[in-house]
Amino acid sequence: MGESVPTDDGTGVVEPEQVLLEELRARKLAVLSDHRRVPPPMAGLCRNADFLVHEATLRMEDGVDKIKIRGHNTAENAGMFGGDMGCEVVALNHFVSAAVSEDAIETLLAEARRGNRNRSQIVSSYDFMEVWIPRGGFNFCNLPLNSSKDKGK
Repeated sequence: MGESVPTDDGTGVVEPEQVLLEELRARKLAVLSDHRRVPPPMAGLCRNADFLVHEATLRMEDGVDKIKIRGHNTAENAGMFGGDMGCEVVALNHFVSAAVSEDAIETLLAEARRGNRNRSQIVSSYDFMEVWIPRGGFNFCNLPLNSSKDKGK
């Protein structure tokens, strides 16, 4: 990438490798909220996201009828979608009021991890959460899975 250019005084040439930094891919954030299905064009935009925020309003035990009626999604589906799309991190959000206890959040995280099959990091989001996505994206090789207990550390 780049091209050689002559110096201002014409006595030399500046080569691209002398002035260019390592090329890094762009960081990608995707947010999906209040949905039951993700249209293919929208799914394509989520593909290979560094960080996917995905609603987890319902649990699988709520049943298919409730999922269809409410127009929301489950933690298990969030995990599956994130894994299928190659997302590095899936952050669950939009919890029902009954799911704000630590035990309920752990249950949702377990459902999402089951659907994800360890293809992504699964975390729970919280109000005013700040996320740093490093240049070039995440690298989670040999790191333990996160849990809601980790957010205060």
